[in-house]
Amino acid sequence: MILRYLILGLALAAPASARDGPWIVAPAALAALAAEVAGPSARVEAREDEETAVSAYCSGLGAQTADALLLHRRLLDRERRSCESEAISTEPERILGVIGLALDGAPANVTRRHLWRAFAREISEDGKLVPNPARSWRDVDPTFADRPIALRLGVPAPLVEELILVPGCLGASGYAKLDRARLCRVLRDDLPSGPDPVVIRPLDGGGDPIEGIAPHGADLSSGRYPLARRLYLYVKRPHLPGIPGLADLLRRPAPGLVRAP
Repeated sequence: MILRYLILGLALAAPASARDGPWIVAPAALAALAAEVAGPSARVEAREDEETAVSAYCSGLGAQTADALLLHRRLLDRERRSCESEAISTEPERILGVIGLALDGAPANVTRRHLWRAFAREISEDGKLVPNPARSWRDVDPTFADRPIALRLGVPAPLVEELILVPGCLGASGYAKLDRARLCRVLRDDLPSGPDPVVIRPLDGGGDPIEGIAPHGADLSSGRYPLARRLYLYVKRPHLPGIPGLADLLRRPAPGLVRAP
């Protein structure tokens, strides 16, 4: 292991001057945040989801591999073992803060399943993917008011897809058999932005309850609020000496969309 790190040090030192900054990999939902975290000189590699981002990060050591990983969850045990099999320590681990969404104007007693049903581009019908036909909140749930579905976004669409559509789709009709990328990860683009829209925006201490839990206080910091997650940064320790700006990632203030942990 020591010999491997010595060889790695030489490999990193040679091309370091060709690198203007660190190389950070993240799921697409966090790509914009990763660019803020890493700075203007960084390379951001956006992957489809968390699993593929972790796989890219854990593929090896050296100047031809990513230096850092941004996730909105901790590494799983199996992912840590995968990294360690490539001599990649999963420390240091930095908690940047809490990333999440707040909603204004949502129906009372709304859940992530309701939101997926209202905002997904496609749903399952008779075993096939079809364009989402819902136009009124009553189409989503018969207990809701007959109010047109309108949507106004104040955050990147991939973040909405990751924090609302993916968990809301879990176990839905067609989940086991249909293309989950289409069923669970694509926000519809045929909704008006008003009147009376649901507004999806960054957390700021207020907002509608989701599944009965409001986005403030202990419910937010403890992780109970469904649309918030802690944001984790991982850095390859052997890369720290040879990559310009990499050590700064462990000290740089979190971007504006991220609340203190």
